[in-house]
Amino acid sequence: MKYFTTGLLLLLVLSGCSTAKRFGSENYIVDLRWQRYCIEGGSDCRSFSLIGPSYREQWIADAFGMPEQYYSWTGDELVALILNPPDGSYQPEPIGGRRYRVPPTFATHVVWDVLAMEYYLLYRNDNGSQAVQEPWPQPRRFSVPQ
Repeated sequence: MKYFTTGLLLLLVLSGCSTAKRFGSENYIVDLRWQRYCIEGGSDCRSFSLIGPSYREQWIADAFGMPEQYYSWTGDELVALILNPPDGSYQPEPIGGRRYRVPPTFATHVVWDVLAMEYYLLYRNDNGSQAVQEPWPQPRRFSVPQ
């Protein structure tokens, strides 16, 4: 029993390490047709319209190296920012069907983090009256060096 428990613990630790490396290397998909930002290869997506009620636009601006000022974007403006990064740090890759692949950078992770946070804050299940029953979103931006 002792060896089984040790083996199981070792397996869990090693699987956690492999997940952590993959976590920061997944590309994002910008879907213009449905105005969504998705993690490639999965079904986890966030609507760009979530930026509307946000007050975290400065996080995104900082990640893209934009000047310190007030930012307030619509979903379409956020899409334009992702597809034309002001710092020129990447080139989005068209993959057909009005969809683009963008790489996992600190800035693209921050966009995901902000949209995930807005989704959580709008739809979380604090008192049983909301629709989402998921934990506080895990920030992806800390999985890659800045």
